[in-house]
Amino acid sequence: MPAAIMWPLLIGIWVITLIRLAVMREALAQRRINLVLLFWAVPAALRAPEVQSALAPHLTDVAVIRPLTHLCVMLAGAAILGLATALTEGADEPYWRQPAVYAITLALGVSLLMLSQKSRDAGLTIEAAGGWQCAVYFVLYSIPIVVAVCVALVICYEFLRSGPGRLELVATVIVGAMCVFSLVDNVTRPIAAFFSAAQVDNALTRWRAGSNDVLFLPEVALIALVSIVPVVAMWMRRRELRQLEPMWSTLTAAVPQVVLPASGFEERLHRTVVEIWDATMQLQPYTSAAVGADLEDELERRGLDGDTRSAVRRSVQLLGACERKRTGGPPLDATAAGEADTPHDDLADETRALLRLARSWRLAATIAHQIGARATEPSEALGLRRTDTRERSAVPGPPVVSAGSAI
Repeated sequence: MPAAIMWPLLIGIWVITLIRLAVMREALAQRRINLVLLFWAVPAALRAPEVQSALAPHLTDVAVIRPLTHLCVMLAGAAILGLATALTEGADEPYWRQPAVYAITLALGVSLLMLSQKSRDAGLTIEAAGGWQCAVYFVLYSIPIVVAVCVALVICYEFLRSGPGRLELVATVIVGAMCVFSLVDNVTRPIAAFFSAAQVDNALTRWRAGSNDVLFLPEVALIALVSIVPVVAMWMRRRELRQLEPMWSTLTAAVPQVVLPASGFEERLHRTVVEIWDATMQLQPYTSAAVGADLEDELERRGLDGDTRSAVRRSVQLLGACERKRTGGPPLDATAAGEADTPHDDLADETRALLRLARSWRLAATIAHQIGARATEPSEALGLRRTDTRERSAVPGPPVVSAGSAI
């Protein structure tokens, strides 16, 4: 593969892998995706001629790199099996199963070193050396990958039947297509190895000889690109949490009894949404249904309309309820209190509704503070200020004095 194509793909794989290793560490399934990428990224780098040249002075046999890359790919297959188990069984997965899968795969990979010893001593690839070792080598090499790919295809099929969203649908189709491609790749590999073992040269053996390095890197790069989707989704959810936190802080300060401990980011986001809704329910008796003229005037002055205007108005009402509760004010009677918010079908709808309020929260706090400050002004000063604001355009300004003029 030309270096101009190989290196961008290789760098991209490693950048995505390192990003995922840094940020996707909570969920078991995500950690196993990280291992899959890592087990692929290592052989992708080891296959680069420049990397092999750099390692050659430190190895007694540089040809050992090839079976080591095959071992890493086999371990990636074992990690894919673990990923499938994490997605289907979750916490019910027996603790011993995945370590056992890795141990068996490692034993198969070590056997590749022994099977390729004779060909490496002769300075040949195992395909060129032929013999029964070649056939057994590639059968053992393909077993973990074929099993893992078949399991992954079943999971993709079941996921597609569940009706995923558009982004998840596209990602699943890409992963499924790559699984089919990999299945064909790894089924034909041992077949070609049997021909090579018998010293038969045909179109299949020639295709296999030239396809290994050409196919592997683009496959891994595409899967790595798909794997960045959860990272982007997580960054978006972290942004949502940051947007919700100011509103959460204000509401839960007024009704701290709704707050429960949360561990991990996902649970913290879930608890934040739930606690905000619980707080609004607790504050409902303190939330006035009336909308003051000062508030409407301020909203009009700022040019707010539509959903933004509604969100700011509702946020100001909640801020007023927090202040009333904080200062020990009594609940409003039923005729003065506003109606409770309509419950939503699921957490995603609740989150979207709260985000509309959260994005207006700081603006609403500013408006509420301004209105409160005006309400505490002496009546004479308030009347003068309103008169001044209303009549300012009619009051002539000071005379303009040009340079050199005399009065």
